[in-house]
Amino acid sequence: MEFNNDKQILNNKNKKNRIIKSIFIFCLFLLLIEFSFNTLLFPSKEYIVEITNYDGYDKIKEIYVKNSFYKQFYDEITILSNIYLNKEIKEKKIIHVSMSLNDQYSYIVLVSMESILVNCNKNETFLIFHILCTPDVGKESLMKIKSLMDYYASNLKIIFYGMGNNFNGYKNIRFSQAAYYRLLLPIIVYTDRIIYLDGDTLTITDLAKMYDSNFDNNYVLGVPGIAAWGLDYLGIKFKNWINDGVLLINSKKIRDDNKCFDLLNITMSGIKLNHDDNTVVNYALFPYIGNLPAKYGLWNFFDKEDIKKYSSFLRQKINISEYEEARREPGVIHNVLCNPKPWHFDSNFIEKVTTCKKRNNCSCIKFHNLWHFYAKKTDYYEEILQILKQKKK
Repeated sequence: MEFNNDKQILNNKNKKNRIIKSIFIFCLFLLLIEFSFNTLLFPSKEYIVEITNYDGYDKIKEIYVKNSFYKQFYDEITILSNIYLNKEIKEKKIIHVSMSLNDQYSYIVLVSMESILVNCNKNETFLIFHILCTPDVGKESLMKIKSLMDYYASNLKIIFYGMGNNFNGYKNIRFSQAAYYRLLLPIIVYTDRIIYLDGDTLTITDLAKMYDSNFDNNYVLGVPGIAAWGLDYLGIKFKNWINDGVLLINSKKIRDDNKCFDLLNITMSGIKLNHDDNTVVNYALFPYIGNLPAKYGLWNFFDKEDIKKYSSFLRQKINISEYEEARREPGVIHNVLCNPKPWHFDSNFIEKVTTCKKRNNCSCIKFHNLWHFYAKKTDYYEEILQILKQKKK
């Protein structure tokens, strides 16, 4: 009887040990899963490198800096930061994208970049962002953009260019000098092609297909933009005016044909720029300008009637059904038509003051909600909401 009791005690003890061991192994397994998950999706910051040079810029600068005309632009430019994951990029398609940044625009650019990264094919696409910064951009603005590395480092590299006072002080430049930075891309980014996007865009598709678009010997591709008088005052009857807020730039052809000289020289010449940087792009690259599919750069149209109205302002005919299809399944949406913008006021205010109150299913509200959908995915949404509350007051 005593033997049986001892045996029972031993069995209970062994059972208890097995349970403890199983719990320990299970916890260890969970820790291993968590480590693997975080390593794959959120790489350790120990692997993220930040330096203040970029080989691609150094290579192309060496070619052009000997020319006194281009040297004046290079003298203003510095690499503020080059931040990347110190691991080899394997079997991924590299896409170069550029945006301009000033200190007050940092939240807007951050949200636009977030939308690109959320919708890229994580297994196939690697994005290199070339961020062109005005002199007022401070450390806080850079930190906002750098925060994307915490989540997308395995698909992302960010190079910040300090653009100095390029395009500052010219009387014909009415708005921000940052709008003209895109003109320098062919001679500061050493790649054959590059996408340029305004900060007031949202990308809801992978950009790989757009990036691979056929140039057909054109210098640039874009979506038609409204310009009722186009380049008439410059003596050109142009029927293919594009909006330069969304561009695919044929950098190699622009360099080969020295068209970057025309882009920069026209800007500096003092010529009247009725449509600012849009005028420069359309004038300097005339007539080798082609169209992107409507879905890449679609304006935030309200409905079919607005598309028809838009087409009446263009010198070229557009396929209404193509724009209707793009409105249903857009790739890049350009917030041109709605004021106030979604980062200025909350949705209740926008609903009261915009043309949305006159329409059903209004695109202004749709774009506002979409913008905030991506804003919530950033680390700075609470700050954005605080700014909106202050503006509302």
